Amino acid sequence: MLDINQLEKDYPNFRQEGFDKKWLNFEQLNHYFSIKSSEKEQIGSSFLGNPIYKLSFGTGEKRVLIWSQMHGNESSGTRAMFDVINFFEANSTLAQTILSQLTIDFIPMLNPDGANVNTRRNAVGIDINRDFLAKQSTEIHVLLNQVEKGNYDVLFNLHDQRTIFNVGQTNEPATLSFLAPSFNLEEEVNDVRKKTMGIIQAINSDLQKVIPGKIGRYTSEFYPMSTGDNFTKMGYPCVLFEAGHYPNDYERNRTREYNALAIISGLNALTTKTEFPYDEYSSIPQNGQKFLDVIIRNVLIKQNENSSLIDLGIYFEDVYSEKNNLVEQVAKIIEIGDLRKFVGHLELDADKELFKGIGKDYPLLNQIATFEIGKIKCENGQIID
Repeated sequence: MLDINQLEKDYPNFRQEGFDKKWLNFEQLNHYFSIKSSEKEQIGSSFLGNPIYKLSFGTGEKRVLIWSQMHGNESSGTRAMFDVINFFEANSTLAQTILSQLTIDFIPMLNPDGANVNTRRNAVGIDINRDFLAKQSTEIHVLLNQVEKGNYDVLFNLHDQRTIFNVGQTNEPATLSFLAPSFNLEEEVNDVRKKTMGIIQAINSDLQKVIPGKIGRYTSEFYPMSTGDNFTKMGYPCVLFEAGHYPNDYERNRTREYNALAIISGLNALTTKTEFPYDEYSSIPQNGQKFLDVIIRNVLIKQNENSSLIDLGIYFEDVYSEKNNLVEQVAKIIEIGDLRKFVGHLELDADKELFKGIGKDYPLLNQIATFEIGKIKCENGQIID
C-alpha cells in the first residue's frame, strides 16, 4: 500500500538536483541526460531539429505513456517526471512493485523549441495541444506515432496552469488540478472517462492527505482540437495534470514535489486496482479564477479636482529575453477598480497614497510596469515594497 505521508517525507531523497528554476530549456535537459545513467531513445525531432526523447521503465503488461512540456513554458511536469524516475531508480519496494506491473514510457519536453524561449507554442507558433486534427506541427506527429505503436492502456498528460486559479469557492490556490477530458460537446461519461475519473479520484484521495483543500478539477468543456479530448474519443483513458500555484512558490518547487507524488499515486493505483470507482470525482471542486498575484488596495488616482480611490490588480508574466538568454518575472497591472471579488497571493494596502506612473497617463494605466504608490514601488516590472 502507498503511504503518501511517508512518500512526502522521502521526497528529498529522490528529488532531482539542478532543476530548481521554473524555466527549463533543452540545454538543461541534455545536461540531465549527461549525468544520468538512464538510457534514452530518440523518437523524433522538433521543427528546429532538437531531439525528442523517450525513456522507458518497468516490465509489466499494463502500458502507460507520460509526456510533458508540449507547452514549452510549462516545466513543472518535466521536473516532477525526473523526480519520479529517480524514485524508480532508488529501487524501493513500492518502486519494484509498480515496475513489475507496469511498463512506463516518459516523453520529457515534447516541445523543446518552445522551451528554449519559454513560450507555450512551438517554433512555428502552433499550439501543439490544439493541433490534433490538422496535424500541422512536427511535434504532434511524434506524439501520435508513439501512441499508435505503444499499445498504451493509460496516458498521463502533464501541464501547468496559471496562478489565477483557486479551488471551488475557497481562497485556496489550485496547486494541482486534474481532468478527465470529454469526448463530445455533451460531456457524456463513457467507460473510458469513468476509468480516467477513477484514477483521478484515487490520486485525489492520496494527495488530500498532504495538501488538503488545494486540489481542483479543471473544466470539462470539450475542445474538439485538443489531445486529451481526442485521445479519450479514441478510447484511451487520458489523465490531465495541471500544476498550479503553491503559496510563495513562484519557481514551483513545492508544486513540482506534489506533482511527483501525484504521478506516483496514479501509477500505484494502476498497479493495485482492478476497479476504479469514480463516484467522488465530481465532488472535487471545480477551479475558480479568483486570484491575482498582487492586489494593491486603496490607491488614490487624482487629476486636478477629480479623484478616484481604486484597487490595482497585478499579474506576473514570465518574459524571455533573447539578448540575455534568461526569463524574468515581470509585474503588469491587468485589473483596475473594484477588485473585492479577487484575492491576491500578496495583498498590499496603499492607504490612499497617490499613484505615480512613470511616463504614463492614466488612460494607459493597464500593463504599466513602473510606478510608485507611497512606499510601494514597481520598477521595470519588479515589485519593491
